[in-house]
Formats: sequence, C-alpha cells, structure tokens
Amino acid sequence: MEQVLIARQASSLGLNPSMSETKTIWGETGNFDAIELTAITDPQARVNALIAGDMHMISDVDAKMIKLIERSDGVSINSTKSGRYGGVCILKNTAPGNNPDFVKGMQLIQDRERIVRSILKGKGEVGNDHPISTAYGADHCYELPQRQYDPEKTKYHIKKSGISSAELYVAEVATGIGDSCLLMQNNLKKIGFDLKIKKVPTDGYWGAVWMKEPLNVVSWNMRPTANSMLDIQFAPGAAWNDTFWNNERMGKLLKMNLAETNPAIRHEMFCEMQALVNMFSGMVISYHTNVNDGVSDNIHGIPVNPLGSIGGCTWPEFAWMEA
Repeated sequence: MEQVLIARQASSLGLNPSMSETKTIWGETGNFDAIELTAITDPQARVNALIAGDMHMISDVDAKMIKLIERSDGVSINSTKSGRYGGVCILKNTAPGNNPDFVKGMQLIQDRERIVRSILKGKGEVGNDHPISTAYGADHCYELPQRQYDPEKTKYHIKKSGISSAELYVAEVATGIGDSCLLMQNNLKKIGFDLKIKKVPTDGYWGAVWMKEPLNVVSWNMRPTANSMLDIQFAPGAAWNDTFWNNERMGKLLKMNLAETNPAIRHEMFCEMQALVNMFSGMVISYHTNVNDGVSDNIHGIPVNPLGSIGGCTWPEFAWMEA
C-alpha cells in the first residue's frame, strides 16, 4: 500500500487522523492509498522527522531551519509567495491603542527590511501595515508609499502620546513573530520606550489573548480575494475585526467594490481601503512570509497555491510518489 506521512504544526483536537482512499461519486481522484497526518508542534522535531525519512512532508518550516533542509540530501523546501503574515494587533477601543500617536510610533519602529533579510531569511516581503501583499496581484496598491523604519519619527510620536511603556502578549503563532517582536522591543529601548514582552503558550491563545489583550500578536493566512481578506478583518463590526477599528468609509468601499466591474475603479477602491488600514487602523504588519514546507524528493505534483500550507491543502488530489 502506498501511504504518505505528513507532519503539521497542529492537528484538530490533538488527533492524528489516518485516511484511506475511498471511491466516491466524485470519481477517480488522488494517487495515494492512504494518508496519515501527525501533529508535531516542535519546529525542530518536524524538520528532524523529515530529514530522517519518518515523514514525507512537513508544513510551516521555521525560517531558521530552511538552510538545514536545503543542505540535507533527499529533501527540499517548497517556498510559495503568499499574503500570509504575522502582525501586532493594537486594540483601538482601549488604551494605549486609542492614542493614534502611540500606534504610529509602533508602526514606524518596524525595521522591515531587516526582518525579511535576517528573520525570514529572504523568504517573504516587507509589509506596509495592511494585509494586501503583492501576492494579490493587481489588487495590491503599488502606489501607496512604503512606510519606512524611522526611529526619530517614532520618538516624536511616542513623546507626543505621553506613553512610556506597554505590554505586548506574544505567542509563536506565526513564522518570525517572536523574533520580530524582540527586534521591535530592542529598537524601542534605544529611544527610551519600555516595551514589555509577555510570552504566552500557543495553546488557548486564540480564546484567551487574541482580541482581548490591548497589544497582542496575530497570524493570518491569505484569502482568495483582496476583498474577502479586508472584509473579514476590517469591516465595521466584523466578528474577527481584531483591532476593533470601525470605519464607515471602509464599510461602504467593501460593498461598492463588490459591485464595481471597471478594473481601474476597483483598483482605486482597493488603494483607498489599503490606505485607510495603513493610516488609521491598529494593525502593525511589518512582513509577509512565504508558505514554507519541507518535502521529500520522491513526492511530486504539489500545486503552487498561496492560500495555505502544502499546496493550499489541496495536495492529496494532485501529488504522487515516485517509487
């Protein structure tokens, strides 16, 4: 029996499901007799399992371990450009996020180029404090000026805010998020601001911390369209509006954009929405990371899909194993 073994960062309810091929009304699809998914939460352990041949594929390879896989025989990295990102949520409905100068200071202290170069090992791109990366193609607003790392402007806005310290809750929910927050903390320290980092476990994070603590980290996968990404996170009153930023103009643009058939006008709308998020929301998005998966060299046919790990989770239909 041809069975493929996959290690993921997490598996629903802590289960390790094993699936066998079933003939259904959908006809012939898939090339494996069986698939087994295993949850290995430790990033190093996942990589070790791949290199040792215990797993055929692993998802969410830590950037620090990409070089190790690239140097190892029989395995390789699948790196796909994506809109996936890790960011900092600053809640706008409470202090200190209800102070626009504080938010602006947190955005201006991001050393974005260094994050992509040193933390992501080049497997990503700089962010501009909105979720629509260049992976969204024509819907990305290339015209919007890129926010730059500027300690002096940060110092100005922080002083104007009257805030001298804050606490950021950090769990390793996204590639590079922990290291990027430490870099942020160090850069703020240089200008006299005390950013306390409270490390918390990933278990229970989404229920206990996200959208509850005034400063917390977040991870978002890319959505199929720019409108759906902006709507789910930034529509006024949306259930997952994780900075509690409510902007009437944003809500109108999201609806108007869906009805607009002129590509040029749609692009103008997308640019305005990205500018609104960039200037007025509580999001700090300093980088977008590629989807990085580790794959055995005898596995072929994984589709290029930026929406999630291992071909956007569509690989069982297309992949095959070389004997």
